[in-house]
Amino acid sequence: MARMKRGVGYCENTDCEDYAKGVFLLNHGDTFYCPRCRQLGKVEKERGFYTGNSDIFKEVRVEYNFDPVHGIYREIAIVRDESLWGRNNVYTLQSPLIKTEKRALKVAEAILANLNRYRGLLSGDDIPRTTEMILSFDESFDEFSHKLKQLSKEWEASGLRETGR
Repeated sequence: MARMKRGVGYCENTDCEDYAKGVFLLNHGDTFYCPRCRQLGKVEKERGFYTGNSDIFKEVRVEYNFDPVHGIYREIAIVRDESLWGRNNVYTLQSPLIKTEKRALKVAEAILANLNRYRGLLSGDDIPRTTEMILSFDESFDEFSHKLKQLSKEWEASGLRETGR
């Protein structure tokens, strides 16, 4: 399955006007050159990981407000499902794209809902997407058809359709 790789490129040249300013990167590699000074910079990738060994997630943490000078995330937003008891998985998303607590909490809530809605579908360092599904004509007909049916069901349930004129 094709995955969107998102990140932010930062200039590390302290003499550059764009020092430590972020540039959004989509489906990027591991190298970034500052568009202003043309020197090699640093790429901070959006990534996710989890701890635990069950299919049920009780907590999602979003590390946000990335500081490119020190290379750390300055804040963490945590959303928990207190209705679950016992030991359950904890998912962590590190995203240089998220700057505010409000956005981090929204993302954490959406991820928690999707993780428990689509149990067992997370593999490796996948980041659960809450609003996108990638359709590729390179996929098998059966997989492509399955995704279209799933999108159709979600669209019908969303209330975005016009009901009549």
